[in-house]
Amino acid sequence: MLMNIDILQTLKYAAGIMIVWCIVMTPAYLARQSGRNKHDMMRVRVASWLFGWSGLGWFFALILGAKK
Repeated sequence: MLMNIDILQTLKYAAGIMIVWCIVMTPAYLARQSGRNKHDMMRVRVASWLFGWSGLGWFFALILGAKK
C-alpha cells in the first residue's frame, strides 16, 4: 500500500515539473512559430530561462517571442 502512494506522489511531481517546464518554454515556442530569426529566438529563449522565474521577465520573453 505504501509503495502505491509513493508511485502516485512521484507521478504527481513529475507531471507538475512538466507543466511548469511547458509554461516556461512557451515564449521560445511562440518565437519559433512566428518566424523569428535564430538570433531573436535565442534572445527569447535566454530571457525565458534567466528571467522566467519572475512574472515580469516571463511576460517580457513572451512579448519578444510573439511580436512579428
